[in-house]
Amino acid sequence: MNDSWYRASVPVAAPRAQLAGALDADVCIVGAGFTGLSAALELAEAGRSVIVLEAEDVGWGCSGRNGGQINPGVACDHSRVVRELGEAAARKVWQLGVDGVALLRDRVARHGIDCDLKWGILLVANKARQVPELRAWQQELGELGYDRLEFHDRAALQGLLRADYHAGVMDWGGGDLHPLKYAQGLARAAEQAGVRIFERSAVLSYAEEGGAVAVQTAGGQVRAGHLLLAGNAYLGKLLPWHRKGFMPIGSYIGATRPLGDLATELIPSRAAVCDMNTLIDYYRLTPDNRLLFGGRASARDARPDALRQTMRQRMAQVFPQLAGEDFEYLWGGQVAMTMSKAPVFGRLGRRVLYTQGYSGQGVALAGLAGKLMADTVLGDAHNFDLMARWRHLPVPPGAPLQTAIRALALLWYRLQDSRQ
Repeated sequence: MNDSWYRASVPVAAPRAQLAGALDADVCIVGAGFTGLSAALELAEAGRSVIVLEAEDVGWGCSGRNGGQINPGVACDHSRVVRELGEAAARKVWQLGVDGVALLRDRVARHGIDCDLKWGILLVANKARQVPELRAWQQELGELGYDRLEFHDRAALQGLLRADYHAGVMDWGGGDLHPLKYAQGLARAAEQAGVRIFERSAVLSYAEEGGAVAVQTAGGQVRAGHLLLAGNAYLGKLLPWHRKGFMPIGSYIGATRPLGDLATELIPSRAAVCDMNTLIDYYRLTPDNRLLFGGRASARDARPDALRQTMRQRMAQVFPQLAGEDFEYLWGGQVAMTMSKAPVFGRLGRRVLYTQGYSGQGVALAGLAGKLMADTVLGDAHNFDLMARWRHLPVPPGAPLQTAIRALALLWYRLQDSRQ
């Protein structure tokens, strides 16, 4: 499932040690992805001792498999945030989302992380009815003081993207990167700051006892003043079912062979692209001119090869020139989607924090979530508590029921996307 171009394009990392024996730390973090590594780096730079426990290896989950697209804000419409939290709080949430992109930019520069970072992302309208929505979105963010958006009508869009869309907005405040390189760079920065990362050290259980949290793995135990659950869609049973405000949706990406000059002919701007459907197509070019094409959603954890033909057809619908192309790499993973598309922030008791449910917008948002958890441990909880005010419907227990609900939701989204 993780036989990705990302893995193939980076040197094989030396494995880190497994947890063995009993250790103490100020903070224990579950998950070595964007959220956990961001929190770990922030806490270590503030002088706290930190241990990160990862069931697989750094970036194994969504942080090392995703589309690599960077978007400011949260995944749901700003108007929905206003309805849920009120105007003033919604403006603060938007600014936090912008701050999340700035945090990513700063960390790449400050720690010298080579992750193919570039700026510019296109949101494109599949249908004529979506063009007014695109205009309204640009106006809405302009009223929030965000001036990085450029509207392009159908003709002008051809100078940026040679595909059949009705219009597009270029967001120069977003962009794309190599997510696994970024995760590995965060891990190196965290370790240089003193963080201890243990791989292949799945957490089996945890419990508050004696003024601390005892965290148990097969090989050892960590006692810490705080525990941060940062495994997102891969936390399993570590979070009670009624606290899970998301469902895992299968998402898949293919990488073509290097396309040479054809790559820039397809996307002259070389910007990352995302369409406006609910079940989106998203794609971008790599430095070696492959097209990474993703977005096929599944209610089940399907084998990527079973979706190869569907993925090729979707790619050819966007770029007919690629109708004869196959994928050299095809991989998938679980995206934690909430009903509202807003992320979930919460507490369990006095010493356990969790964040999850970034709904496909986690490249910058997950890093922000990690920072907000770290801020809370360090004594400043106001932004974490703001995000935790959002009310999320609990996910019903039981895999069969969840799969059926996901299938019905995906069917509804497909019907909505098929409207002209």
